[in-house]
Amino acid sequence: MGLTITSSTYAGSQAGAYLSAALKGADSLEYATVRDAVNYKEVINTMTNSSLVKDATCGFDEQSSTLTMTENVLEVEQFQINQDICRKTLLSDWSYAQEDDFVAFVMAYSASVIADSIEGSFWEGTTATSGQFNGVRNSLTGSMTTDASAGIAAAGFYSPSDVVGELQNLIAAVPAAVYGKDDLYIYMSKRTYRAYIAAISALNAFPMNHMGQYTPDFQGVKIAVVSGLSDLAMFAGCKSNLFFGTSTKLDMDFNEVAVLDMSGVDGSQNVRLISRWTAGVQVGVDADFTYQS
Repeated sequence: MGLTITSSTYAGSQAGAYLSAALKGADSLEYATVRDAVNYKEVINTMTNSSLVKDATCGFDEQSSTLTMTENVLEVEQFQINQDICRKTLLSDWSYAQEDDFVAFVMAYSASVIADSIEGSFWEGTTATSGQFNGVRNSLTGSMTTDASAGIAAAGFYSPSDVVGELQNLIAAVPAAVYGKDDLYIYMSKRTYRAYIAAISALNAFPMNHMGQYTPDFQGVKIAVVSGLSDLAMFAGCKSNLFFGTSTKLDMDFNEVAVLDMSGVDGSQNVRLISRWTAGVQVGVDADFTYQS
């Protein structure tokens, strides 16, 4: 007796709930501010001022100081998966996973593909490549604070012998108004983090919290280890200044998740996997994000 598959299709807000869980599989979203009701674009407004606070007077004394509103636009791109998968290809993995529901297993596979796609675009993606959105490096309309001191181009990655010095350079380039904020992170790849661990192991200098537990940080700044960042770069910035946008909370027709059994349609042994979602990333204040490469 063959495997019976019940086709499942979700659209709009129903698909959004599934897609939201799928997107959260991307490492970097843990360290970003997620806006999950972005239709196509959302304006991120930031106010800056110059000496608004003055000594008090008895009357209304209009000040010459200026209140400046700046904005960056968080724009989401539309993506899809349209894939025929032979059920024979997945049956062995499904049996090994001991999942009761084959459709749930296929949808979990789809979720991992979506999460990997998001992570792959988040930092250095470009819309010039199909299936990617502009990552942090390519989405800014202004200029990040840049630390150009890193001497790693020849090797192609940070090593235990240079990573501590380069982290010091990165932290030194962080704007004074940003340094010390609770949600400030250093973003680095897994390979860079391994180099950092090797370096502090050699120095016997593991940072410990008040409970005597190891905490991943450098000079008091928390470290976020993310899969999507290359081994040639590090960033420093606040979670509250880094935005990821998607439409998973909106009842949009574009949100779709479907697993279709094609055996009754064309006689094949294929399972058709369909997913549609939106994604994009933006920084609120460009100059408050620091980049080293």
